[in-house]
Amino acid sequence: MRSEKVLDGNIRHSHYLERYKSSQVRKIISLLNKVDKDLVKELNKLYQIEERGVLPSAKQKRLEQLIDQVNAAIMELTSSLYDKTREELEAFAEYEAEFQAKLMEAAIGHGQPEISLTRPSVSQLHAVVTARPFQGALLKDWYASIGADTGRKIKMAINIGIAEGQTTDQIIRRIRGTRALSYEDGLLHATRRDVASVVRTAIAHTANFASEELYAANDDLVVGVRWVSTLDGRTTAICASRDGRVYPVNKGPRPPAHFNCRSTTVPDLGDEIEGSRASATGPVSAKLTYDEWLRKQSAGFQEEVLGVAKAKLFRGGLKIEKFLDASGKEYTLSQLKRMDIAS
Repeated sequence: MRSEKVLDGNIRHSHYLERYKSSQVRKIISLLNKVDKDLVKELNKLYQIEERGVLPSAKQKRLEQLIDQVNAAIMELTSSLYDKTREELEAFAEYEAEFQAKLMEAAIGHGQPEISLTRPSVSQLHAVVTARPFQGALLKDWYASIGADTGRKIKMAINIGIAEGQTTDQIIRRIRGTRALSYEDGLLHATRRDVASVVRTAIAHTANFASEELYAANDDLVVGVRWVSTLDGRTTAICASRDGRVYPVNKGPRPPAHFNCRSTTVPDLGDEIEGSRASATGPVSAKLTYDEWLRKQSAGFQEEVLGVAKAKLFRGGLKIEKFLDASGKEYTLSQLKRMDIAS
């Protein structure tokens, strides 16, 4: 019953968490969009270079200086975005650990004397954000990588534009995009997608490892860490294969397994899990794994998730773990807290 109560609370919490992710993505992207005008102002200096094709050495030097200025502005921007994200996630890490602690205390202490779990220190929780890598790099390095990659793309776009005789307006449109297509046709749109992916993944990383710090601080009560994947058609093969598995505290894989991962973890408190959990098709047994759930779905749905060939193998009995080769309303942190309290 104890593990079941924690699982039930975390499944509700995970839905609210997805809305919080969307809120933070919108917040960071809005900051990114605000500097578009500053970037265009730098790019407008291309008007000073009227020549096209092979530039005289003096003009080439001026062009290189201009590109350096643009790149410096981009790196300053991504550094600022990192600072904003770090501040938000440090506060979120503190909240998440406290939420999980209270959830566990309520479950463990049900019908027994009140219990108080050991909390991770603030420095431990902040280190989850700043010093623990996800997908192979630290949060700061991901932002730096996005800035450097954007700078390289802009430099290439400018050089190609000059070589091909494009006007300054054409070069800027190539970089920024057009209003008619909501600026989604410019190379900066890829930067927005990358930033959104990093923010969502960083939140998932912070949530899971803030919880892990709590589990480690109370390993006399937590006997393992259970992987919980979302039961719907967007779940990846790697998350589907790990759903329901229990790993030792501080050992084994942890979400996020990939960018934009929605999987989470819950503590195994040493008792059986009964009851139900949510899925895209309605409540199902809490013991049901993704593999078992998918086998109950229609052939058409299986093919949509796995592809026709793999779905045929799946229906033939092959486990989903063998395929590893291959939102709605938004919440702020304060809204996330209110929803957790209300539930």
